[in-house]
Amino acid sequence: MAFRKLHHENRRVPLYSLIDLVFILLIFFIITSIMIRTTRGEAKLYIPTPKNEPGEAQILIQIIDDKTCLWLDHTAIDTLRRHSYMIPRADDLGAKVDLLLRKMTLDNAALSLRLSRLKESIAESVKKEYFVLIRCPEYLPYVAATRIIEKLVDNPYIEYGCVSGSLQDIRSSKSILIDGNVLQIDF
Repeated sequence: MAFRKLHHENRRVPLYSLIDLVFILLIFFIITSIMIRTTRGEAKLYIPTPKNEPGEAQILIQIIDDKTCLWLDHTAIDTLRRHSYMIPRADDLGAKVDLLLRKMTLDNAALSLRLSRLKESIAESVKKEYFVLIRCPEYLPYVAATRIIEKLVDNPYIEYGCVSGSLQDIRSSKSILIDGNVLQIDF
């Protein structure tokens, strides 16, 4: 059995495929480093969802559409009491919700102003803590809720939670009661 000698002068490393490989690896590492930076920035945005059990929220923000939301806080009780003559029956939940919608609906500019006032009032009295419940309808993109959360995330005295829910859920709620200084909505 005779072995052939290899001639080394005829063998060359193909540089075309090596150059392609280097460029593919370069693109991979550039894209990976950009993606790592993006996910680290997004990690600052914490969106908790509360447990499905009765709870308390000092502020309820129900997102209605891209431009408006319903802001319910302690002033909602005063609004219901002040305009109770507009509600024909005390047990008419639909009339109560309609009244709150007429009086407590905000556009995006008014919502930003309320959120900045909330942060200022908390800065003045550090001992106050607020829980803000944000409800976003399923048909809206989640960015509608994240715009609100981005304004709340920097303050350690504001806790927030985000759940899915529509205005129709509030309209078909089991009860809307005023108990002292507490507005109870059972939805």
